[in-house]
Amino acid sequence: MKTEDIPQFGLLSGYRVVMIGLSVAGPFAGELYAEHGADVIWIENPTVPDMGRFSCHGASTQQDRRNMRSLAMNYLKGEGREAFLELMKTTDVLIEASVGGRFDKCGLSDEALWEVNPGLVIAHISGFGQTGVPEYVRRASYDPIAQAFGCVMRMNGLPGQPSAPAMVFPGDYSSAFYAFSMSLAALLKRQETGKGESIDVAQFETLMRMQSQYAIGGWTYGEEYVKEGSHSLICALYGTYTCKDGEEVYVLFLGPGVLKVGLPLIGLEYGSELFPEGEGIIPYGSHAADVAEEAFAKFLSEHTAEEVEDILANNGVPCSRLMGYADAARNPQYQARGVMETWSTVNGKKKLTGVKVVPELKNNPGRVWRGAPCIGQDNEDILRELGFDDERIARMYEDRMLGQRPYEGSFAE
Repeated sequence: MKTEDIPQFGLLSGYRVVMIGLSVAGPFAGELYAEHGADVIWIENPTVPDMGRFSCHGASTQQDRRNMRSLAMNYLKGEGREAFLELMKTTDVLIEASVGGRFDKCGLSDEALWEVNPGLVIAHISGFGQTGVPEYVRRASYDPIAQAFGCVMRMNGLPGQPSAPAMVFPGDYSSAFYAFSMSLAALLKRQETGKGESIDVAQFETLMRMQSQYAIGGWTYGEEYVKEGSHSLICALYGTYTCKDGEEVYVLFLGPGVLKVGLPLIGLEYGSELFPEGEGIIPYGSHAADVAEEAFAKFLSEHTAEEVEDILANNGVPCSRLMGYADAARNPQYQARGVMETWSTVNGKKKLTGVKVVPELKNNPGRVWRGAPCIGQDNEDILRELGFDDERIARMYEDRMLGQRPYEGSFAE
């Protein structure tokens, strides 16, 4: 795929992004650019496939690397390194996800890259950051490691049971969103200064930043988080409940307005001595909470999850059934908003249904125009645009600086 053949659409058309990273965080940050029109070049290992290509049918690659071009090249040595530096001259944003300090160690520090392209925006994603205690900076990390170190995992799971990682990959996806948003901010600043920026995204820090009041509670007031499990320890009628048909709902009777409309639905009187008018919560562990939970249990025993959701949600009480993928496919709101989108693998042999581009934009919408590329599918087109002739490219293949395989996970057949 040549640059000139990339369709022009979205808010980010005309920008070039180079992404280097495995698993989730780096690729998803690049994917957010690709879905909104940027030319995203994924540099991957020429000899070892990305783990996303063979796990779970290769679906991770297909969902989070669509619209990209693949350059399977050893960018650290010889002519591969020369090609990488030439590519950097044409690049607006470099996203790299690796162990902290790796690019410095490889002679590709921010300063070295800015000598090639002073306006380059660089987003580093790592578990523990690019600076700090060396032993930590050098540590490898995946999402659950960041959750464990970032004070998140101990919040999740059932009281009295081993802690569990929150799904699906909040450390990875939050890091990707931070890398995407801050690199966009750096591009805006570059319009004023002409200078690039370096962004140091540490997974554990993004998770810390998403913990609302709990860090202040711990560091300022010495409060320890008490694991809640499936029910809030703040107030009654706030948590996961099982209905008549064995299916589950999540509800929040929270706020004066919600209690005013919600309590009568389960046979209780709002404005009574037990549930005074103007109160926004029913304190957990109180007599009122016991009465409310007992009344709600009776209500749940008489209704299916669908009925509970219909009665509560349509009368102003926050409530939803716990949806599965089959439920989502049948749901009218999912259908009305077109959440499920179908596209083809690049070899055209398989139709995939996954999640559309979100959020929706009215004037410059994103789109899916290409499935995830095969390994090295765009090697020649990218390198020729950088001035490499066919003889030089052939030599890079011979030296194993380049690789190419029609690999699409289980969708290759």
